[in-house]
Amino acid sequence: MKKITLTLILFLILTSCGYKAIYSNKNLNFNITKIEKIKKNKLNLTIEKRLNNISNNRALNKISLKIDAEKKIKIISKDMQGDPSRYQMIVKLNIIIIDDQNKKIIKNITKRFSYNTNSNRFTLSQYEKEIEEVLINKIFDELIKDLSKL
Repeated sequence: MKKITLTLILFLILTSCGYKAIYSNKNLNFNITKIEKIKKNKLNLTIEKRLNNISNNRALNKISLKIDAEKKIKIISKDMQGDPSRYQMIVKLNIIIIDDQNKKIIKNITKRFSYNTNSNRFTLSQYEKEIEEVLINKIFDELIKDLSKL
């Protein structure tokens, strides 16, 4: 009986916690009418897909975007044998925002992350993919904040 009561109370507390996704409510005040990619790469496609998902078609503020994202991995330190021991991943987004009055706003967002190497190349590759995803999420969040202020 105590287990059932405890489970029921726990269920009620957790289901009424008020969780909702940040960008799913479509309360954003902009409508993206056109997204032009400068280069066709994975980063640009990812950002374009996310922007299309959050665009509010009922918003009066209509904008078009030109995006150019790139990723670089630099070696920032080497060990005694000259092999890389520390890397830095840099994800950079250059975006031109054109509003319905043809006013252009240029934004450059850059995020960096330093990490150690791993002797297992597969593990290192997976870790780099995770880092890339985190950096894209940070850039996307900053971009949404900037677009919401227009």
